Amino acid sequence: MPLVNVRNGPLYYRIHGEGPPVVFTHGASWNHRLWEPQVKALSEKYQVITWDVRGHGRTPADSCILTSRVFTEDLTDLLDHLNIDSAVLTGLSMGGIISMQTVIDFPERVEGLVLIGSPCTFRFNFYERTVVPAQRLLSMVMPMRTFAKAQGYYFSRFNPENRTFIEDAVQSLSRQDWSRIWKAITDMDCREGMSGIKCPVLIIQGAHDLMIRHQQQFMAETIPNARLVVVDGADHATNRDKSEEVNALLKNFLDNTVQGSTDGDMAGCE
Repeated sequence: MPLVNVRNGPLYYRIHGEGPPVVFTHGASWNHRLWEPQVKALSEKYQVITWDVRGHGRTPADSCILTSRVFTEDLTDLLDHLNIDSAVLTGLSMGGIISMQTVIDFPERVEGLVLIGSPCTFRFNFYERTVVPAQRLLSMVMPMRTFAKAQGYYFSRFNPENRTFIEDAVQSLSRQDWSRIWKAITDMDCREGMSGIKCPVLIIQGAHDLMIRHQQQFMAETIPNARLVVVDGADHATNRDKSEEVNALLKNFLDNTVQGSTDGDMAGCE
């Protein structure tokens, strides 16, 4: 089992294929298996790396206090362990904001950034400033089985195959760990650093993703070199709802971003 000890404790990861490295970071309450459709499509040409964010899947959270810094340290520690100087980071939702903060804090480690259904903050407007504190309280009392069933139902509307994966992933979390994870994630705010991101950025939004839709245009206008693409027939699990379309977008972005993958190389975040 690929488990490495880093500064914040054991970290679970998987590697598929060879080539320029692309690190995929999953959304909150899910795990590395979120990216199965992308692993299959991209591993023939790229080194596809997936991992369980601290507190999820097979990466325990009992050895540290969860903060945004812990998440970015884990990601860069994984790159160090794999002897990777820089990579393209791809993240969905929580995975996106972790990847974006990593670019802001460690720009030399990132060649390109793909944000799928990702927020840049959890205090974007009055609604978020009101609802997120209530969600924190709810995360402390709601049974994980109930939470898992609700997520599985809602996020499988466009792809019924999502349901089993989501329910299994969410139910594998303890309520205590989930409450800690959600507090740490909702404390994150990348707005001040976004305008300094220099690498190419692709923002992918599911047309039916109501959770983050109101932030996407702001992100696209604030981040230099950012391109926003809206995927029809997709919700928050955009990469699974429309895997073929997302895979095509990823392949195009990678082929035009990763140094050495095409004749028309683009510079990374230097």
